[in-house]
Amino acid sequence: MSQFKLQVKDVLKNEHFQSAEVIAGKDGLLRIVKWAHVIEIVQVDNFLAGDELILTTGISLQHHLEDFIFFVEMLIKKNCAALCIEYGTYLQTIPEAIQSLANRHDFPIIVFHETVPFVRITQDLHSQIMNQQYFMISSLENYAQTLNKNALHGQNTDDILQTIYHTLRTQIIFSIKDRDVIFFPNMPLAKRQQLLTLPQSAPQFKHAPIFIVDQHYADLTLYRTDGLFSEFELLILDRTATALAQLLMREFYIEEKRDIEDATILADWIDDKLTKEEIYKFIVSHHANFTHYSNAVFILSSPYTMMKGQEDIVYSKLYYRNLFEQNGFIPFLFERKSYVVFILLHTKDCKASRDLLNSLFSTLQTTDFYKKQQAQGYQLAIGKIVADVEEIPKSYQTALETLYICRKVQTTSFFYDDLHLYYLIYKLQMQVDLQEVIQDYLQPVIEYDKKYNSKLLETLQVYLQTNGSKQQTANQLFIVRQTLYHRLKKLENLLGENFMKGHNRITLEFMLLAHSLIEDKK
Repeated sequence: MSQFKLQVKDVLKNEHFQSAEVIAGKDGLLRIVKWAHVIEIVQVDNFLAGDELILTTGISLQHHLEDFIFFVEMLIKKNCAALCIEYGTYLQTIPEAIQSLANRHDFPIIVFHETVPFVRITQDLHSQIMNQQYFMISSLENYAQTLNKNALHGQNTDDILQTIYHTLRTQIIFSIKDRDVIFFPNMPLAKRQQLLTLPQSAPQFKHAPIFIVDQHYADLTLYRTDGLFSEFELLILDRTATALAQLLMREFYIEEKRDIEDATILADWIDDKLTKEEIYKFIVSHHANFTHYSNAVFILSSPYTMMKGQEDIVYSKLYYRNLFEQNGFIPFLFERKSYVVFILLHTKDCKASRDLLNSLFSTLQTTDFYKKQQAQGYQLAIGKIVADVEEIPKSYQTALETLYICRKVQTTSFFYDDLHLYYLIYKLQMQVDLQEVIQDYLQPVIEYDKKYNSKLLETLQVYLQTNGSKQQTANQLFIVRQTLYHRLKKLENLLGENFMKGHNRITLEFMLLAHSLIEDKK
């Protein structure tokens, strides 16, 4: 008998089972027994939780075969361990239909050829189960203490895997996304490949997902050919996964400290103070087999100073670092004022990297983490995706400009590549007084709105966005058509009858965008 699990085959060794015979479901003798019940009714659905050994005299099963079949089917459905029937006054044989049903489901049916004391059987089995529970809790505590002691001595991943293997003596599989799967103990290549082709939901596996800063980072898996896992094994699996998560978090914090040491070099890099040779020397010192085809700068703007919101910022850095690494990017990051600057390198070309980033951030925007950050006032910006590490300063500058634009206007994207028109306005603003140009075109409408507290400028903007659709414009503004007609007539008086035609329309659209970008810049 296993120290931590009682199986049907172990129950058969009990002294009260000397006259017992397994007449069906012999392939299910490895089923685990967690409790024992004496049941003399047919309707058992509300009395069972699973893994029970059921004892009965058959008093309710003797008259109708349909009741007997229903009873056994319910036991199978509730995942009971086995059915024990005492031959005697009520039953002297088990119908062939019942035996066939049990054989199909590997559900053991055990008969007693002599009268047995059900009370003594349940007492014995419950004592065994309770003793196992006590030893299991004690062993779990000792295992947890071992993990804690090893952690103080700087254990690594191999140490933890060795500890769980020596405790369970079953195959351990540890997988981190985009890394080679670790088998402990190691297995022949053919056997490893065979296991990896099995579906993850196969009964031979039990998985414990490992989450780092709310992201599914790795999996710790137990493999048993029989697929029969004890409660002890599952608890050990869970505790080991927690220890691995803590180890991985510690490694992330060590990387965080290394990033601080690299901050000066990274700052010189984005400020265009390093030669190409110096940049490659720095990258290779961290990633010896470095190859890449595209680069970009990602900026996380914090609403706090770095000291005030240090805990949130550190968590955010770990979150985004893990997010980028899990998607194949090599991230370098450092803090500057209220920004966290990420330099992202990737092995794919610029277009593929852009598509990957777009998919990544589309998914990110649905997470509670992102929504919480937006509510707190964090902002994101991604600069121009460039092909050479020497162009990182350009990507950084365009990321800053993107951040500025996103703060000024309501945009649907924080990618530089999606904001070309705003970027053109931004550049023009640096060269000429756009406010004066805007006044030449929009001033009559702006002054009318101020004087009469009307909404002609908003109406013009929506009317242009809907390509002159009166119905869509009225719906978006929540006004009736007659009110819209009145406003459009007023716009014609102020801007001219042809304001929706040709270059007039294009100019107005451009001026509205410019106005939204610099309207409060006086």
